[in-house]
Amino acid sequence: MGFLLDFSISLDHDYCIMNDTNDTKDTQERKWPRYIVYSLIVIVFLIIILILFLYLIRSPLIFRSGAQSISTSSVTEVSTPSLSLDNSYVFASPLRAKIGGEKIRITVFVLDSRGIGILGKKVVVGGGNLLNVTPIQPVTDGVGRATFDISSETSPGTFIIQATADGTQLVQKATIAFD
Repeated sequence: MGFLLDFSISLDHDYCIMNDTNDTKDTQERKWPRYIVYSLIVIVFLIIILILFLYLIRSPLIFRSGAQSISTSSVTEVSTPSLSLDNSYVFASPLRAKIGGEKIRITVFVLDSRGIGILGKKVVVGGGNLLNVTPIQPVTDGVGRATFDISSETSPGTFIIQATADGTQLVQKATIAFD
């Protein structure tokens, strides 16, 4: 009989354990939607913070400086930027064209030592007597750019294009070809 009694207690104990796990599962199932709701609230909150942050970055009012410069002299000296031969360059596009009318666009950028374009420099592009050079914009604009079109009516070959800005020859050259 003692054996049966122990077994019945064991059954009751297992029944209690089973009921406890079922209660725990029910409790976990009830908590699962709360977890989802809390997660969604956190995600929405983070998205709102991100949108606010992006708005504040794009807003020019936040990053305006309140600093003012105080000048002790009434005359302001304006320095003319000096031409930097190392920073200025010649660009050709396309590098190859057909003779008889196709054109290659030559763009010359005249820059100062800080890499900023120099306005108002007269640029001359030389291609020799065999090429036709058409100045599109021979004086540099605000970014230091001057443009030219080059074509060859009858002379195929490879040509080296040199540019001068206000009489100073630029270091970089462009190599183009006509077929």
